[in-house]
Formats: sequence, C-alpha cells, structure tokens
Amino acid sequence: MEEEQQSQGVLFEVQPTATQVTEQHADIALTGLFNVHANQISSERQAIWQRYTAMLIGNSIVLAFMGGVTSSRYRAVVGALFGIVLCLFWYGMTKSGWRVFRMRVQLALTFAWTNLDSRVNPFSVTVEYEAGHFGGWLYRFALATIALFGILHAGTLVATLLNLL
Repeated sequence: MEEEQQSQGVLFEVQPTATQVTEQHADIALTGLFNVHANQISSERQAIWQRYTAMLIGNSIVLAFMGGVTSSRYRAVVGALFGIVLCLFWYGMTKSGWRVFRMRVQLALTFAWTNLDSRVNPFSVTVEYEAGHFGGWLYRFALATIALFGILHAGTLVATLLNLL
C-alpha cells in the first residue's frame, strides 16, 4: 500500500504569492521548490556513495585483519563473522539509499512548467537511463560487489571451520 502511494507521485500546485496574479510568480515559486528537491537528490546520491565507500574500506580492513589467517584461526573466524555482518549492513544501507534516491527522482519528475517539454526536467534522463538496455547496471554492480565480499567472508569462515574439525 505504501509503495503504491509512493509510485503515484504528488502533484504540486503552486499559487502566486504576490497581490497581482501572474504566471511569473508561480514559476519562480515552483522553480524554488524544484531546486530544493534537486538538492535533496544530489545529497542522497552523495550519501549513497559515501556509505558505499565507507563499507568498502571497512571490508578491506577486515580482510587485512584476516591476512594472518595461517597464524590464528580464531582471528579468521572473528574476521569472517564480522565481515558477513558488515556486508549485511552494507546491503541494507545500499538498498535503502537507492530506494530513497529513486523515490526523490520520481517526485522531482512531477514538476512541469507551462509550454516546456517534460524531457527538460533533468531527472527524466535518470529514469530513461534506468529503463534502457544498460540502465540499472551501476546498481546491480554495486550489489554484486557486496555479494562478492560476503561470499569471500563466508568462504573463509567455512574453510576455517572445516580445518578446525
């Protein structure tokens, strides 16, 4: 139900604030509101990649910690478990961030100006790209990277536990 409401979008009706009703005042108010949404989208995009980078570095540190696997099996088990948990958090943050990003883009697409083609909205490119042949690959590659780290940690855990038996 909630996702259905999100996909329907919101229609912004901006009324002139001046005493004399003109289209110019409505356009200025609408442009100001659109700029707020554009800034929010840009902030979310930056946050997605900052979180992604932090988790990539975190997983790399865990792998470096486990580098001395031959000297300590306990270290390998702890590192692998920590890495798996880190990957689960990373996956959740990535999915959530992209969901918010897409929701904000869909909202920004509801903005329209009189006598202008809807393709003038810069966020229409984002939607057209994701719907195209190569669209969405960046998102899929991001999730695949998380999966690779998770598989690496799980493989290390299994190999270490099998050696303990």
